[in-house]
Amino acid sequence: MARLEFPVAGSEVAAVPAPRPIRPLTVCAALVAALLALSACRTSPGTAAYVGSQTITTAELDSAVDAGLRDPTVADVYDGRLGEYRQLVLQGLIDTEVYDVAAAKYDVEVSDSEVSQRLADILEGQGVAAADFLAEQAGQGRTEAAVREQIRQFVIAEEVAAAAELDDATSEAALRAQYEATREQFAQFSVGLITVADQTTADAVLAALTADPTSYVEQATAYTGPNTLPAPQTATAEQLVELVPDVSALVAGQGFTDSLLATGEITVIFIVSIDYPTFDDLRPTLEQQASQQVQAAVESELQAVRESLDITVNPRYGSYDAGVLGPADSDVVSVLEAPPVDDPVLN
Repeated sequence: MARLEFPVAGSEVAAVPAPRPIRPLTVCAALVAALLALSACRTSPGTAAYVGSQTITTAELDSAVDAGLRDPTVADVYDGRLGEYRQLVLQGLIDTEVYDVAAAKYDVEVSDSEVSQRLADILEGQGVAAADFLAEQAGQGRTEAAVREQIRQFVIAEEVAAAAELDDATSEAALRAQYEATREQFAQFSVGLITVADQTTADAVLAALTADPTSYVEQATAYTGPNTLPAPQTATAEQLVELVPDVSALVAGQGFTDSLLATGEITVIFIVSIDYPTFDDLRPTLEQQASQQVQAAVESELQAVRESLDITVNPRYGSYDAGVLGPADSDVVSVLEAPPVDDPVLN
């Protein structure tokens, strides 16, 4: 967050025979008075928060709270928790200002019709009626206006990502490159385990399987037991990590032997086949991963916007840090003039 600097004004001292000594207590008192004056300027009783050059007044906050509580379901959710709801509403008002600044920075505009269309897309995707969806949201304490604002901010974030070229990870070329780089992680291994009495027998079984991988069931039947798989099973690379020294070195049609049991028996681990999912199979996963990267990049940009705005919240409404309005810091509030005990802010 941007910090105010307090430059020390220089002054020339006139040449006098016996200059009076500086009185530390007087200097401290003057500095404290100046700081308190500045603090009062940024925490005016009629102001809920400062967001850059914009001011969210307590009247605006109270009006927004009253509007939200006109929804009987929302009012019921926050019954007896007015202070919590007021803080939630103030968080929303601050977020709106932040997203407006971000949108202006990148010349982004999101109309009401765009919000309505995105809401319609969400409803269609979930297969629910608008009334049912909004009723569910109200049951979680969100008014229709709050839902629409959240959607507007989501669309702004998408367009900011595009305007700032933060969404390169979602391009077709980037997705295919990510597929090639990570497809090994999604490999499906067909693995067989055959446990025999000694190393000599294990070597013979491995040689037979290497010569003819299709003979696995025949070999397993000859050495049936609790530590032998009667047929190959499918496993992921993650599942094989503790069993195989280097999963990336596995090759279909090959295997190795190892002493895995305390009995001294030898186990033949044989890779019958390795199947890799296609790009289309992994596209949903790749798109989700890319989306998370974009979200992180956009959030970083939004945080930069927040810091540039030097957001200051009246301590009576909470403590604002890194985009989140949390419980008030009692130590800070105690320095300022605290509201009366019967103030509705505390109810």
